[in-house]
Amino acid sequence: MLIEVYNSVGGAAFFRRLLREWQTGGAQVAQHQAISESDYRSARGLFRRLVLRWRMYPGYAWICWRAASKRTELEPIRVVTTNPFFAPALVEKMANGSGTTINLLYDLFPEALIQAGTIRPESWTAARCAAITRFALRRCGVTVFLGERLRQYVETTYGPAQRAVVIPVGADGEPFRNAPPSLLAVSEPPQILYSGLMGSMHDVRTLVDAWALGMRDGVTWRFNASGSGYALLCREARAASSVTWGGSLNDTEWTIAMKNAHVALVTIAPGAERVVMPSKTYSALVAGQAVLAICRRESDLADLVLKHDCGWVVEPGDVIGLNRVLLEIAQDRDLLWAKRCKAFAAGHESYDMGPVSAMWLRLFSELAAKPGMAVAANVCVTSLC
Repeated sequence: MLIEVYNSVGGAAFFRRLLREWQTGGAQVAQHQAISESDYRSARGLFRRLVLRWRMYPGYAWICWRAASKRTELEPIRVVTTNPFFAPALVEKMANGSGTTINLLYDLFPEALIQAGTIRPESWTAARCAAITRFALRRCGVTVFLGERLRQYVETTYGPAQRAVVIPVGADGEPFRNAPPSLLAVSEPPQILYSGLMGSMHDVRTLVDAWALGMRDGVTWRFNASGSGYALLCREARAASSVTWGGSLNDTEWTIAMKNAHVALVTIAPGAERVVMPSKTYSALVAGQAVLAICRRESDLADLVLKHDCGWVVEPGDVIGLNRVLLEIAQDRDLLWAKRCKAFAAGHESYDMGPVSAMWLRLFSELAAKPGMAVAANVCVTSLC
């Protein structure tokens, strides 16, 4: 099978592992992207960021236009992420019936922009974004959702997808496979880690308000983050002595930090559960971290935590409930270990790139079996456009 992957920024480690699994499973893979992940991370200064934005949006639109218009001997299956959101619609339009376009719905628009306060719900921009989302659902052969509740909301709001499939983002569990959780000594305080972007989609206020009542003894916190929410958190709680503040980590530093942490903090702001399912959740599971989820109960994140009994769910604004959970984490070593073991098992059994890739390969096989779809030999072709 010829699989073309469209993603404006080169994928993170878990995404690269996913593509390798596809190749191992017999697919020929070609990538179309605007910039590498290292270029994205290293961009500093106003001019470089402006250049980056140009390459990620107008420049990437041209890459999609050119690649999808090109006719090949094999009719490809195109996996197109909503990074940026218009890419699946553009690729499907330019493909003009050739092959199959899979709309990989990472973030939902215009909801993501409305949640961030960038646009108004009744604005012309919101209407245009909604029209593009509706077009992609109707025209793309398959839409892959990251969670069942996300699927329900999108199809209720914008109409049914031509074909809907739920496949989790997953994580690369290889660095953690031989490091299962161990029981903490009584003298060792559990460490709660937040790693990654903390922006408008994330609940910060619940944590700030809980800390205002007094820091819970017996746990330590570590933040390696960036974003507007992180800036707010730093301003309001920087003086806390049991908190380690830091910026983004490289791959090696991140792996070490994940192995040393015992609980992962994952938050979703009210309303954002209709837009995102945090991918950091799956990395926490494969690393053997219990999940402290601050989110609405009616969310894919809460469903995952409760399904596997691998952590705690606290409603946004429930400061008393959060402090109660923190006391339990600090005092009950056996319970923490049990939840970490369940997280580790669920992560490697269900959300590692091995089982996640198997779900994708089954979908590819079904699509390739359609009349007119060709199957290729196992040849790896990876290109940076």
